[in-house]
Amino acid sequence: MNDPVIFERHFSDKLGISLEIPQTWQKIEKQYLDEQTEGYFYPAQVAHNPQIFIKKIVISDAEQHDDNFAELADELMQLPLQKLQPEEFEIITQTQTKVDNYPARLDIFVFQSPDVELPITQYQVCWQNHQTVYGLIAMVESNEELQYLPIFAAVAGSIHCEQ
Repeated sequence: MNDPVIFERHFSDKLGISLEIPQTWQKIEKQYLDEQTEGYFYPAQVAHNPQIFIKKIVISDAEQHDDNFAELADELMQLPLQKLQPEEFEIITQTQTKVDNYPARLDIFVFQSPDVELPITQYQVCWQNHQTVYGLIAMVESNEELQYLPIFAAVAGSIHCEQ
């Protein structure tokens, strides 16, 4: 995958966003995802193909506040920790950012799950568009992260929320 990466724009009616995905990536079939999630993967011929998932969560009026996206980011980081020892988890970066001018948080961390032979690098961005919170979760084997982290960042940077 040393050739230049060519992106194409995808529109998701169910998520209410558009984003650019590399042309060589494939959409994950609906039966493997819930109705508020879309996913893409690159068939890399490795044990764990690079993957990107985008999830949409609509927040009720009673629960809505300015930091729902940060709460989602914290929850998503806790998921791999449930099965891990502290030494099997390392935060690489946590940064406040924006997605389509909406407040967001970027987390990059590495974890070594007992059921996976190689460390996994997870890139996640959570953002909030009024009462809708989104999470982009991208994963790759850590030995491939230098190749794929720029792709994950380009996908996140291309997101446009439909009004």
